[in-house]
Amino acid sequence: MQMQDKEIFQRIKEGDKGAFNYAFEMYYPRLCFFADKMLHDLDLSRSVVQQVFVDFWIKRENLNVLYSLKSYLFHSVRNGCLDMLKHRRVEARFLASLTHPEEQAVMNDLIEEAELNARINAAIQELPRRCREIFVLCRFEELKYTEIADRLGISVKTVEMQVGIALKKLRDKLSVSQMISLLSFLFSKKSHFSYRV
Repeated sequence: MQMQDKEIFQRIKEGDKGAFNYAFEMYYPRLCFFADKMLHDLDLSRSVVQQVFVDFWIKRENLNVLYSLKSYLFHSVRNGCLDMLKHRRVEARFLASLTHPEEQAVMNDLIEEAELNARINAAIQELPRRCREIFVLCRFEELKYTEIADRLGISVKTVEMQVGIALKKLRDKLSVSQMISLLSFLFSKKSHFSYRV
């Protein structure tokens, strides 16, 4: 005996799994066909339709089908397909930007700079406390040796010696190219690196 849409929906709303299975068997093939006309991907279409049925069962108690179960299901599948197509367009634009030579070059530069920044920060962090403090004041805050000596209450000779120790320890920790990058930054006064004390 064939059930009407309203009866099927009412039974599903009351938690009747038999009615849910009945609706699934009745509408699943035609919904998949409908979705495939929009997505041109049968596996993806099946996933969308299956998700619609899952959501339908989960939300059944709070749903009101004003017209018919058929209309509700087709409308839900249509919305699911449209969401999928939007996601595909966004993903396609993102992938296109990654494959564009100029965009890829910018991204590579940013990644390289971030990695270099992290390595230099880690190397500076490993300096002895007073040595690190003097190096940061000298090279990052651009204070003169006499200004550092006055601020810390030490001699200019001590400042000079600690900066030399810092550079030697950094040379031991960093590769030649990393050290060149650090020195280029320090003497260019362009803040490419954000050192964290």
